[in-house]
Amino acid sequence: MKNFYILLVLLVSTAAYGKKLQSRGNSFNPDIGINVLFLNQDSDRDTSEDGMNLQEAELQFSSDVDAYFTAKALFAVAKEEGSYGFEPEEVYVETIALPHVTLRVGKSKMPLGKHNQLHTHAFPFINAPLANETILGDEGLNETGVGASALIPLPWFSEFNFSYTQGENEDLFNSDRKANKALVARLNNLWDLSDSMTLELGFSGAEGKNSDHLDTKLFGADLTLKWRPVAGGKYRSFEWASEFLEKDREGATDDKLSGVVSHLKYQMAQRWYVQYRYDYLGLNESKTIDAVKRHTGLVAFLPSEFSGIRLQYETIDDGQTKDEKRVSLQFNISIGAHPAHAY
Repeated sequence: MKNFYILLVLLVSTAAYGKKLQSRGNSFNPDIGINVLFLNQDSDRDTSEDGMNLQEAELQFSSDVDAYFTAKALFAVAKEEGSYGFEPEEVYVETIALPHVTLRVGKSKMPLGKHNQLHTHAFPFINAPLANETILGDEGLNETGVGASALIPLPWFSEFNFSYTQGENEDLFNSDRKANKALVARLNNLWDLSDSMTLELGFSGAEGKNSDHLDTKLFGADLTLKWRPVAGGKYRSFEWASEFLEKDREGATDDKLSGVVSHLKYQMAQRWYVQYRYDYLGLNESKTIDAVKRHTGLVAFLPSEFSGIRLQYETIDDGQTKDEKRVSLQFNISIGAHPAHAY
């Protein structure tokens, strides 16, 4: 309840502040957006998350600070152990005036693969891939630090990202020696195969000290093929994406674990999509979990870019006598400023 009051005061204060500044011009007001996810879920085995819930609400502020910096702050409201928590998901400042390079300072989702950079409402499916959930945790790899990104002078689009972070992920890093930092890097390449088709290939890695003062290493690779015809692209499109993620953690809980996910997404009409996903977790021997396989089907109806309804069915084979079956129905709405999602 305390978190609810904090959120209410923040919303009222923001509205009052914006009204006060109207006389000074809208350039003083940040863009404000709210995204809300409602979820109904039913499982034939694990019923702990069943029923109707507010899955998540995100409150986002973004604005240019001046001619040199732009800033973004995103706060998330989600249920944690039976009650709703309110916490900063991303709060950072980026440069907009430096030639050839962009610098970032603050807390943000790390560019480790493609999926880790997405917010919940932008997930291709209602839930995250098994590898991301298990290896990176529920919040993903979200760190505080400084980062830089730059375009590499090649005939195609090629971008290199590097981040120097505190390394606070509880399972992967979280060294009690604050001088120990975690490094994250990503190389992303994009080719225009034709006017209608693009191919994207990325490689990611991270390294830092864990709570046992030993190394944790992460490696990721992702491949995405997108097709949208020049004529009729409003009604037809296709996407195939695959991602591999691996961790190698030394120490008392010494463990190596990797997984892969691949999905297909087909737009069959202006507002209708059908999708299929396959997950496999446990490509190599793990001391902590058995291999898990998951098949997921999804149908989406998107009336506009500001709303969406998605029905998802999944079967999970985790080595038990009977596979788990789960049905989820999600309603997604956005109001206010709605920045474009990453390509």
